[in-house]
Amino acid sequence: MKNKTVKGIIALAVVTALSFAVIIGSNQLSKNMTAGTQGETAEITEELDVSGTEQIDNAAKTENGYVVTVREKGYGGDIVMNVSFDETASSVTKLEIVEQNETEGLGSKITDEAFLEQFNGISAPVTLPGTDAGDSSAENSSDNSAVLDALDQAKLSDGTFTSKGEPDSNGFTEEVTLTVKDGKITEVNWDGITEDGTKKSVMSENGEYVMTEDGPTWKEQAEALADALIENQSLRFLTTNAEGKTDAVSGVSIAVGSFISLTEDCLAQSGNVDLSALAVDQNEDSENGSDTASDNDSAIDAVSGATVSSTAVVNGINRAYEFLQTVK
Repeated sequence: MKNKTVKGIIALAVVTALSFAVIIGSNQLSKNMTAGTQGETAEITEELDVSGTEQIDNAAKTENGYVVTVREKGYGGDIVMNVSFDETASSVTKLEIVEQNETEGLGSKITDEAFLEQFNGISAPVTLPGTDAGDSSAENSSDNSAVLDALDQAKLSDGTFTSKGEPDSNGFTEEVTLTVKDGKITEVNWDGITEDGTKKSVMSENGEYVMTEDGPTWKEQAEALADALIENQSLRFLTTNAEGKTDAVSGVSIAVGSFISLTEDCLAQSGNVDLSALAVDQNEDSENGSDTASDNDSAIDAVSGATVSSTAVVNGINRAYEFLQTVK
């Protein structure tokens, strides 16, 4: 009886050891298959902290550099991309578009190999023709003058108008509410709201959403933008650089691209302006000559007829680059 018990224990130990060996072998096989299917994708060695950052979903150090997952607002919604950098965190080694909802046959061409391969080996920050690499004061390369002209010339109808974006990586859906009275902008509110109704402004005020320890809070910066818009009665003053940030309002360091696009939509509602028609005209102008290649080594060619989508990709790469400079 004792011998049978001992034999049973030994058999159980052998089965357990074999099971572990199979699991370990399967995991290693899975890793090898992943490496084989992903080609240049490198193994992650360290996850980087992205808490408190805007539009950066994930970031990690790899065996031969860095990889950052970032999202930018395109023409049809968020564009999610993986940007790989070399060990210096300054040269792009690979760009992958993970998610996009751009116009089929136009903006969707940001997934084409001919567009993506331009970024292999390019030095960040990246620009589109018409901007200077590394110049933080350079205006965003997407020409928005047609939209601004139309909005400035429109007769605004009184009322309260709201525009919402898509949920970001932190679960916030950005929203702008704009009130017009007697044809003038009298009130503007920009906020981010989660599915359960929690507001970014409230979290910011309570110290639950912190971007910097010594600068204005997110709420204070959002209010400063709103006040500046009411004072100017136009978005024309609000120029942005390649990272989607602005020097036009003192103390504002956050990216303002979504504020601009949502506010444009509110003004278009009030002024009965067809922004989609303007976007088509602008893309046609771009196709007819504004997308010429630049001599700058950090400049790339936009997808023909899709400047907005191309700009979002460039902004995403520069946002990833800027993030790595703060954590290297």
